[in-house]
Amino acid sequence: MSLKAKLASGERVITVELSPPKGTDVTKLLEHAASLKGKVDAINVPDCQLSMLKMSSLAASKLIQDATGIESVWQLTCRDRNLIALQADLLGGYALGLRNVLALTGDPVQIGDQKEHAKQVFHLESVRLLDLIQTMNNGKDACGQELKGQGTGYTVGAAVNPFKLSNRAQQLRLQQKIERCVDFFQTQPVYHREPVEKMLELLLDASEQAGCHPPKLLLGIIPPRNAQAARRMNKEIVGVNIPEEFIELLERSSQPALDSIRFCADIVHELKPLADGFHFMPVGMASKIGILLDDCFAVSST
Repeated sequence: MSLKAKLASGERVITVELSPPKGTDVTKLLEHAASLKGKVDAINVPDCQLSMLKMSSLAASKLIQDATGIESVWQLTCRDRNLIALQADLLGGYALGLRNVLALTGDPVQIGDQKEHAKQVFHLESVRLLDLIQTMNNGKDACGQELKGQGTGYTVGAAVNPFKLSNRAQQLRLQQKIERCVDFFQTQPVYHREPVEKMLELLLDASEQAGCHPPKLLLGIIPPRNAQAARRMNKEIVGVNIPEEFIELLERSSQPALDSIRFCADIVHELKPLADGFHFMPVGMASKIGILLDDCFAVSST
C-alpha cells in the first residue's frame, strides 16, 4: 500500500527518519533502510538538517526506494534554492519516482558546518513552498504557465511544533498550512499527552475554519542514545524538548540505549489513541530502531 493510500485508509502510519551520509558511500544508509522493510510505511530523508552538509535528500530518497522498495518522504527546504531550483527539483524528483514531499523552510546556515562559506537563499518559506507544490500538482508552474510535459502529483506533508502553538503567529501558520491542503503533519518530538491534546484541539478548529478534513497527524519521537546526547539535542536543535525526568533516567541507567527505547515505547503506547501515526527520528540510534518498532507495534504496520 502506498503512503497516500495508507493515509487515506485511516490505518496507523509509521515513518522513520534516516539521514544521508556526508560523502558518497551509502552502504550503511541502505543497510539501515533495508532493516525497516515490513516495519514502516515510508522512510523520511532530511535535507541537510541543521544546515550540516550531507548528500542530496533527493538522491538519497531515490537510492532508498530503488534498493528497498520502501517509499521515501523527501524533505525539501527553501534554504538553498531559489524559485527556479525548487521547481526544477520538484519536477526532477517526481520524474524519478518520488511521490511524497515534506515542505520545510529549513534551518539557517548560521548554525551549520558551512556558515563561514555558504549563503542562504530562502526565496520562499514553507507556506509559500506549499503553494508552489499545489500549483505544480495542478499542472502549472510558479508563473501560472501550463507544464506541458505533465505536472506533479505529490502527497504533501508539513511540520508543526506543538510547543509553539500558544503563539498566535504559529496558530496562523498552522491555519495557512491546512488551507494549502497538506495531507499530513509531522511534529517535533513529544513525550507527554498534554501538548498533543492541545495541538489536536487547534488542528480541529483550524480545519473547521478552513472547511476541510484535518490532515493526518504523525507524532515525532526521538529516542536519545544517552543523557549527554539528550542534553545536547535540547541545547542545539530548535523544537526539541526532551523532558528532564527522561534525561535523569538515562543518567542513572547502565544501558541507556535500551532504557531509552523502553521509555519511548511506553510513550507511544500512551499516545496511540491521539495519533494517526508516528515519525521516529533515531538520532545516533539507527541500528536499534527496529527494536523500538517491535516494542511499539506487535503487528507489522504494512
